Amino acid sequence: MLNMKRQIIYISNFSFINSESEIDVSQIPPLIRRKLNLFDKIALTTLCRAYKDEAEEIIFTSQYGERSRLDTIIEQYTTQNEVSPAQFSASVHNYIAGFFTLYKKLNIPYSALSAGKNSISAGIVKSLVSEYENVLFSYADAVDGVKSVSCIISKTGGDIKCVVSSPGKDTGEFEGFIDFLDGRKDVFQSSLLKIERV
Repeated sequence: MLNMKRQIIYISNFSFINSESEIDVSQIPPLIRRKLNLFDKIALTTLCRAYKDEAEEIIFTSQYGERSRLDTIIEQYTTQNEVSPAQFSASVHNYIAGFFTLYKKLNIPYSALSAGKNSISAGIVKSLVSEYENVLFSYADAVDGVKSVSCIISKTGGDIKCVVSSPGKDTGEFEGFIDFLDGRKDVFQSSLLKIERV
């Protein structure tokens, strides 16, 4: 169990989707957009909505990442004994974070991580220990349904003031975090942390 000191954070510009009908990548030029797979579109929908100029770092998390591209690579290798370099370069876990910085012409650091069913919590913890004041946090997955959430996590100010402390009972990662952001619940808990509205 993680023993965490109580810490004040702020969350703003949150965006989430949980169905394909909510995907919107119309702001991305068509020539680039046609190369995006479902996972990319899911992540970019919320990343583009949540992004603010003051973001100093991007923390991207996913339980499964670019799994469909990886499946394609494995299929190509087993049937054709070769792999598409384009598919390979886009199959890495940090691809979407890197793509987003190139698309927005950002010169900021980014990290990508996966912590299984605790990927959202792990990303929030990583945001808390960041040396930067304003982190663009994002989570996306396309396995077992469309899921993506992005927000700015700040140490200095924002729309939702929160207290972060040691973990309590797990309330479910994606649904619990969405309910918290949307104001349906005042607490988000996982095995890694607890966040309460102040």
